[in-house]
Amino acid sequence: MTPQTAGGSSSALLNLLPILLFVVFLYLLIILPQKRRQKKHQQFLSQLKEGDRVVLSGGLLGTVKSIGDRSIELEIAPGVVVTALKQTILSLATEI
Repeated sequence: MTPQTAGGSSSALLNLLPILLFVVFLYLLIILPQKRRQKKHQQFLSQLKEGDRVVLSGGLLGTVKSIGDRSIELEIAPGVVVTALKQTILSLATEI
């Protein structure tokens, strides 16, 4: 190996350093917090029970009447029951 080729390989590594730092930065500041939020939301959804008042992402308030695998039935007014996907639930209505 000549001194020129040895210097060229270290230069290539230095050129990749900003890209690697950007990937680490992206993971720590964007991907990791999003995974934590998803995990917390899944835990919240698994703890729902009948009678809970919830808020949907569209702003709809309702009381949980039944819970299925992917959907729930909400009573939004006396005698008015709608079906919604679990993922659309933002929070309990008491947290507003």
